[in-house]
Amino acid sequence: MVLDNMPQLDVGIPELTQVGFVVEDLDDGMDRFGGLLGVGPWEVYRFEPPRLTETTFRGEEHDYSMALAITDLAGTMIELIEPLEGESLYTEHLAEHGEGLHHIACFAFDDTEAVIDEFEDAGMGVIQSGNFNGTEYWYFDTAAELNGVIFETAANLEALPAPDRAYPE
Repeated sequence: MVLDNMPQLDVGIPELTQVGFVVEDLDDGMDRFGGLLGVGPWEVYRFEPPRLTETTFRGEEHDYSMALAITDLAGTMIELIEPLEGESLYTEHLAEHGEGLHHIACFAFDDTEAVIDEFEDAGMGVIQSGNFNGTEYWYFDTAAELNGVIFETAANLEALPAPDRAYPE
């Protein structure tokens, strides 16, 4: 499918930082990805209040939470996300597509605000965002342009707290 009106952004992607997958069950997902791809150990986080604030979904303030696991694969972060509470991009993805590839991300931009403005000006605005312990993140409406894949960026990753647990423990 070729889009005749494909937006052209003036955003250079310095690296592919992360590939994110939505899963029904985080422990099962870590077992499967670890067993098949040999990745791990995992750092597990619970994104929920009070550390998760300023959450938006489809342009409105909206509460949701999730558990996620992160590991490294050849310098790229692999992230598994299990939705916990509230409607979100993750619950939508599971309902519409089941488990699978959800997003790609770059966290290496020098000027995150300029990137946000560029996506919004191109008509691919923020569809979900939040602040986890000082680390802000934004998902952009790129599913039509990227064949169902969403693009994410984040800022202030150094504010991430220590993981809630490691897997395997």
